[in-house]
Amino acid sequence: MRPKILMIHGGGTTPDIFRIQARKLDAALSQFFDLHYVSAPIECPAGPGVLPFFAGMEPFLKWMHDQPPDLEELDTFPALEDMLQVFHSEGPFDGVVAFSQGAKAALHLLRHLERERGGERAVDFVITVCPTCPFQGIKDPQDRRSPYAKACLELGKVQTESIHVLASGDPYNYESESMIEFFEPSARKVFRIEGGHHMPMDDGFNRKLAAMAARIYNGI
Repeated sequence: MRPKILMIHGGGTTPDIFRIQARKLDAALSQFFDLHYVSAPIECPAGPGVLPFFAGMEPFLKWMHDQPPDLEELDTFPALEDMLQVFHSEGPFDGVVAFSQGAKAALHLLRHLERERGGERAVDFVITVCPTCPFQGIKDPQDRRSPYAKACLELGKVQTESIHVLASGDPYNYESESMIEFFEPSARKVFRIEGGHHMPMDDGFNRKLAAMAARIYNGI
């Protein structure tokens, strides 16, 4: 059986939309892995950049309520049980790829699984692209979100080997930079590329990501 990756879409999209958005990385990863696209449970308006290109592909979906920020929960989110059910019933999964709000969902999922395993890694690797961050990663002590962001970080870092793709032109870049702090420094790699809030389109870069994932899976 080929190794399998859990593909987690961003907020305000769908698995089918994410399959199109991630088509370059999908093609590169599919040489080594089977990909399973999972669906978020909460209907919502279209996410950034979804319209007008994906008009007619409703309902759009998200993983959690995080806008306005006081709707966000500290330690979990409503979709966690759904994600755990998929993880256990459709797996085993060897890796995770997550975009935007999906990366925040992946953080909660992996941290929960690692706690269950006494700190043992739940998958071999996780790739986050343009991730958003719990409580927007706010560090300003004058901002009411700051204590929650700090408390969420103090819940512990994900130990799974991680690859993070951050885009210089992403309006959520501050959150992306904050998000990498939630992952063990000795087990993470960070790529800062040009571009906006979207999956990378460069064929060579996507092949590089796929090759890195394959090396991690094979223990090279």
